[in-house]
Amino acid sequence: VMGMTLDDLFEFDAIITPTAPCDNTYASYPFFQYEDIPLVLPDIPFLHNEKAYKYYGEQLKLGLEKLGEIIGQKPDYDRMKKHIEFENKVYPLQLELLELRKAVPCPVENIFNAIAAGVAVFASGTPEKIKFYKEYLEIAKKRYKQKKNYGKEEKIRSIWPYMLIFFDLSLCEWLDREIGMSVLFDIFNYNFYDLVDTTNGLDTLFFDMAKRGMNYPMMKESTDFYYPFLENCVQMAKDYSADCFIFTSHIGCKQFGSVPQILREALREEVGIPMLQIDLDVGDKRFTSIKIVKDKLKMFAETFI
Repeated sequence: VMGMTLDDLFEFDAIITPTAPCDNTYASYPFFQYEDIPLVLPDIPFLHNEKAYKYYGEQLKLGLEKLGEIIGQKPDYDRMKKHIEFENKVYPLQLELLELRKAVPCPVENIFNAIAAGVAVFASGTPEKIKFYKEYLEIAKKRYKQKKNYGKEEKIRSIWPYMLIFFDLSLCEWLDREIGMSVLFDIFNYNFYDLVDTTNGLDTLFFDMAKRGMNYPMMKESTDFYYPFLENCVQMAKDYSADCFIFTSHIGCKQFGSVPQILREALREEVGIPMLQIDLDVGDKRFTSIKIVKDKLKMFAETFI
């Protein structure tokens, strides 16, 4: 967003974003005020309890109303409820796909994780998102019944507890077809949350929205102490029969910088599996090239095969 503003590629009417999870990201917001771009920053507490969800729910509502004042539109809460109900219908489909990933071999291809992350950004709360998940679920079920996976024979089942590498998504295909490594899911694809109640007033609706938002993996893991993250990773490794973890230590997420070594020790002691850490920028190949990433993954995979 800052880059697009600096290069005059896009003119923003306003920017609305919560104050978490990346400290270094919201430290850049004064730049937008300097550029006279209106900012709306709902404040996220670092506690996860009923009081915190209520507070953040109020912040979300105030933020929408402030945004409405800036752009000259009044929030249409009835319309918002309709789109939240679409999202509620997606969740059972996501859970079913997560359950299918427990199968060996995994019937869900690696690139699905990246596509699903994009769908979450660009199609949330739409009938198209429901259609996408329904149709893909049928593909995954068919593979499951035939005991097939997508690419090469599955040799390694990996969990990426942080992000995929977005500057070259062909890596997903390379892992499937050349290495035989399944990416069971990344941080954008292991979402477990409660549905949002749209029938009992706006206070309940915003409370549930706040609780859901604060418990998305990236938000939760980045605003909480590391204990829940370690517990989640250890449990997921067991539930999904993971052979290893791949931790992409993104340069832009300083709040996660101290976690990899602790996680590596927890996985080794509790589950007996290794973890590879790759230091990089997930969106910029200049920091760590795709060749270096592939070399690290290939060398790591050779310890299994």
